[in-house]
Amino acid sequence: MDIKHTLLTSLRQLTKQHAKEILGNRSDYLGASEIGNCPRKVILEKINPPEHDLASLLRFERGHMAEEIIARVFTAAGFAHFERQVEILLDGDVPVKAHIDFVFTSDSQKIKSILEVKSTTTLPENPYGSWKSQLYIQMGALAEKFPDHTIRGALIALDLAHGQVDFFNGYRPEEGIFAGLIKKAEATWSAYQAIRNGAEVELATAPDLLCGFCSHLTTCPRFAAEDIPHLASIVGELQELQQSERQLKEKIGPRKQKILAIVQQKGPIKAGGCLLRQVTRNRQRIVIDRLEAFLADHGSSLAEFQEERPFSFLELRKARAA
Repeated sequence: MDIKHTLLTSLRQLTKQHAKEILGNRSDYLGASEIGNCPRKVILEKINPPEHDLASLLRFERGHMAEEIIARVFTAAGFAHFERQVEILLDGDVPVKAHIDFVFTSDSQKIKSILEVKSTTTLPENPYGSWKSQLYIQMGALAEKFPDHTIRGALIALDLAHGQVDFFNGYRPEEGIFAGLIKKAEATWSAYQAIRNGAEVELATAPDLLCGFCSHLTTCPRFAAEDIPHLASIVGELQELQQSERQLKEKIGPRKQKILAIVQQKGPIKAGGCLLRQVTRNRQRIVIDRLEAFLADHGSSLAEFQEERPFSFLELRKARAA
């Protein structure tokens, strides 16, 4: 049995089934999570839904797992007054639906609190813009439906691989932000309907760091030229961080060596609330000279057991002036 093929086909089936049961026909409305994303990507994926690869499908399952973990935690902690996957259709000409992961209700205090769960491989210092846009749409939708309640919002991000969690709290509905997002939804929906009716439309784009995960990147007009101006600030930030990394390494190395020299002579010590001691561990390594001699005695060479394998990395260097 080809386990990879089985995983791929089965997860595709499960994902489609889950989307149909929870989200319905997404071609008939805009989701709250879509409004904060690139309009071009949203529209093109509605017209031609992509066939997700195994990596994407596993990320989806990781997201479902994160939600289940949070639900079990709150149940075990005795929180009984919460609903899951709360669906709200916003008022207006554009069909906008919000699917909220968790809504906690206090009837006595007239408070409804939203908790949106995000699963990620690395925890961001601050929530991504698309996360916050989704939350503002959800809070606005809940405020419309329950005008007599105080609405609150929060995001929880889980890195299941490394066991890390971050909680972003204190969000409240913002009429200005909500109105701006609805205006963006109207423009996106109008362009979507025009394309469905056969019109040629120049789609708006909103490039960001997630462009590398878009299946329509190679045809995106923002990336048609060799020079991509909108990435300049991101590249500049990366250069600053790399420079800071080099400077930190130059400072960290000598300090570690000087403290190690003290510990080597004095033994374990305490300083700054830390225990400092020398640790020695063994590491397995291949002695190449002995291996080559052994292979030569048996009519072979090390080259027979070596092969080239490609690997990728980001090269960042100063471009030559035109």
